[in-house]
Amino acid sequence: MKQDIKPSTIMLIAGGAVLFISTFLAWFSVGSGSFGASASGWSTESYGLTGIFVAIIGLAVAVGAALTTFTDIEIPSDILGFTREQVYCMLGLAAFLITFGLQFGSATGIGILLGWIASAVVVAGAYIEMQASGSGAAPAAPPSQF
Repeated sequence: MKQDIKPSTIMLIAGGAVLFISTFLAWFSVGSGSFGASASGWSTESYGLTGIFVAIIGLAVAVGAALTTFTDIEIPSDILGFTREQVYCMLGLAAFLITFGLQFGSATGIGILLGWIASAVVVAGAYIEMQASGSGAAPAAPPSQF
């Protein structure tokens, strides 16, 4: 078990977990009390498979970051030509675009709000991890004279 837990890793784990949990909360709600109706991210009648896709992203990021931090399980550092941190950033950005885009629909619930905040935390944590590991877009060396 590794002892040094970076704040960016905590952001990845917590953001992914909250993103997963947000799919169980109301993404859509109309009315109130006994006359109200709501649908979570798992309701395929309302949002198709987008809520399930967001849940998978949150679970993948949280479990992946937790496994590499708290266990000796080693996830490959190079996935389809991308580093693990870059994959986390792309997945977080995809979840952010989905949930933030749905925020502007009518009668959105608390699940959408938590979803886009959590996915923004995942993107920020992944970006910090990319900068710390040097796998981000490093500035190129200035051109030299002939």
